[in-house]
Amino acid sequence: MPIDASFIDELKKLTLTSRRRVSSIYTGTKKSIQQGKGIEIIDHREYFPGDDLETVDWRIYARTEKLYIKRYEVEKNLALHILLDASSSMSFTTQNMGKFDYAGSLAAGFAYLAVQENEKFSISLFGEKLRAVMDLARGKPHFFKAIEVLNATKLEGSTDMAKCMQEYRSLIKSKAYVILFSDFFQPLNELEEGIFRIAKSSAELLLVQVLDPGEVSLTFKDDIIFEDIEDHAQERSFMSPKFIKDYSKSLIDHTYAVREICDRLGVDFYSVTTDKPIFPTFVSLINREVENASLPSN
Repeated sequence: MPIDASFIDELKKLTLTSRRRVSSIYTGTKKSIQQGKGIEIIDHREYFPGDDLETVDWRIYARTEKLYIKRYEVEKNLALHILLDASSSMSFTTQNMGKFDYAGSLAAGFAYLAVQENEKFSISLFGEKLRAVMDLARGKPHFFKAIEVLNATKLEGSTDMAKCMQEYRSLIKSKAYVILFSDFFQPLNELEEGIFRIAKSSAELLLVQVLDPGEVSLTFKDDIIFEDIEDHAQERSFMSPKFIKDYSKSLIDHTYAVREICDRLGVDFYSVTTDKPIFPTFVSLINREVENASLPSN
């Protein structure tokens, strides 16, 4: 899945307002200075009776014969965890860009901004199980590694949202901002369980449903044989007006049921389609201005 380099270039055009929104995502961006174990040594102060001897810098004592303790910078930011559905259904496309391609580009955008904000991030894949789980890290080398992972992804199998989110939440060790990309074409009870599990381990959770416009508005005619991308089961259907109307209602009902689950859990949910330019969609996601125009009205 090649990431469009022009999209990365466009990210430099983000307005000041949008950049402020990115910064505000990481709640508690200030860092506190504390003695004891932490992330990074900042400075030292003189030892006082009662201080933990484990924090004494013995190298300084060897040079000066005076006791000083190490002080650390303790991070208060959110770590960014990006999860992408890499099941077979994400390969469906009637456009120049498939659903995984589109989701991967948006994911790369969020990772790029994390680099600009000097924040830790990871990009990981899931389907029937977790795949290609990256460690949290900062910097451009980590970003380019993430792009390599996305470019090399093979879409396969089905999705077990509940299982994968349970597995991933055990990997979250600090305050987390989680972004989850999928078409969410799973049974609602499984989706609810999965969303609930990852929401419990997230300080902030954003769900982005990525759909192909061909899934939203059926344009097929006459007698059609549909094949399930994930289990390869086939079904013959006649594209009658009633069939198209029933299909459309089912998709709308399912998507709004996912939205209701998210509303109950206090989770942000947006639905986008792959025929829309990536950069405006990305900016709208940052600013929480996405209209769910991918779905026809009831």
